[in-house]
Amino acid sequence: MNNPSVLAFAASLRAGSWNKKLLAVAAPQLQALGVEVDVFDLFAANIPVFNDDVLQKEIPSGVADLKARIHKASAVLIVTPEYNYGIPGVLKNVIDWASRPPPTNPFKGKLTAHMGATPGSAGTFQAQLQVRQILSVGVAAWVLPGLAFGMSHADQAFDASGALIDEAAKKNLSSFLGRFAEELKAW
Repeated sequence: MNNPSVLAFAASLRAGSWNKKLLAVAAPQLQALGVEVDVFDLFAANIPVFNDDVLQKEIPSGVADLKARIHKASAVLIVTPEYNYGIPGVLKNVIDWASRPPPTNPFKGKLTAHMGATPGSAGTFQAQLQVRQILSVGVAAWVLPGLAFGMSHADQAFDASGALIDEAAKKNLSSFLGRFAEELKAW
């Protein structure tokens, strides 16, 4: 039997993104729990702004690659920042592209989990609520029940090499990823 697999991406294009750092810490932890992790780089994919006229002509290569990798994966992990009390436009754009046309929506019935990091104090709470709604209602994914993982004060949580040094965040992340892996293996 193959190990379960996760397609994971950070919904930030910034090179020094806290969410990319969080994903870089989370991926090996999931692998240690017996989960294969396929990290998708949104910046490198160069996904254009969603336009149904473009979709009617062709699916951009970055979108086709993302859709294929979501289809292949057992689950999806989204790591998102919070901008202005909501999800970043790049995340909504990627979900819109990947879920269209509806008969080819790779999220439908797929186990998903989400988490985020912010230098602020609210731990991406508002973005996490929006991601949950979009995934469960908008694209018919099955979202990991319970609280998502949100990390506050991310600007102080990592050392210069990108290692997570905040002990409470380490413990909470490990618990969240363990719950996700357990659910994934039972899926």
